[in-house]
Amino acid sequence: MMIRRIACLFLPALVALTPAKAEPVTRREVLAAIAILDKDVTSTEAVSAAMIVTRFGKESDAVLINVGTETLPWVQTDVPEAEARVRALLMAAYFAGDIKSQLERRRPVDDPYSGWMAAIKAYRQILHKQPDMVIPEIEDLIGKEKAGQLKADAERLRKEQENEQRESTPPNMV
Repeated sequence: MMIRRIACLFLPALVALTPAKAEPVTRREVLAAIAILDKDVTSTEAVSAAMIVTRFGKESDAVLINVGTETLPWVQTDVPEAEARVRALLMAAYFAGDIKSQLERRRPVDDPYSGWMAAIKAYRQILHKQPDMVIPEIEDLIGKEKAGQLKADAERLRKEQENEQRESTPPNMV
């Protein structure tokens, strides 16, 4: 059984803006939403796209997203509301990158590196329009990427998560 842990610290604000949809998000819908976030996370369509991506990540068995302080270091609860919205969009961008990678490979294997790269791209788009919106945790990821360390950190984290999942799953009994 796949374990999906998604931190939803900032998503209540996004959820309130988007009406609930009874039917599951389709692969086509999530890919369209990912394309919107990838093109411009600051667009007017970005919030609804973020909700679609988040719902898919939460509900679909086609992907596995392990989330915690190591994968989403910028998710904090004690920031001003405007910054919280930006951090929520960065979280959705992370989900989009991780989900896109998994759908392309057709395997539900968490990919923090693709998530981080998508969040970095989104952050740069945000900085272009809001130069004062500096997120130190994303700046740290950018520094690690420039130093050639980010991919290795993602692989280490992915392996740790796999080991944790393996240890928490009881062996098959005959």
